[in-house]
Amino acid sequence: MAKEKKFPKNKNTKPKLPPPNDPIVSFEKFRVEIHNNLHIYLLDSHCYSKDNDLGLHVLFPNEQQNWSFKGNWVDTTDFHCRLEWEEGCLEFDSFVSDPDFVINNCCNKTCIWSARQDGVYLNDASGKETFFDYWDMLR
Repeated sequence: MAKEKKFPKNKNTKPKLPPPNDPIVSFEKFRVEIHNNLHIYLLDSHCYSKDNDLGLHVLFPNEQQNWSFKGNWVDTTDFHCRLEWEEGCLEFDSFVSDPDFVINNCCNKTCIWSARQDGVYLNDASGKETFFDYWDMLR
């Protein structure tokens, strides 16, 4: 009886996944940018988290506001913004400690928001600008 040949098993048959309790957001450094692309209008930007109020920023056309921060170990770092200009306003979460949000909306760990006359845009994971929401009109 011939001896059956044994071949080593390929140990890399499964995709490499992070360990079960290895959060994607914890202790990572992120950046948020707010761009005023309203052409001729000023944009008021007020952003804050539970622990940090970044204050009111008045952005001239083509200016931006940006800040950097690290996620915390319990993944509760969230930033909320209110943008307002002559015709409208919008309140939204500019950063959420949710792996889906980070993976889909923060290209290279940077969340880029753009205020335009027809609404607010956010860059997706590939860096392409996509429509996020319409303004709540003030008039």
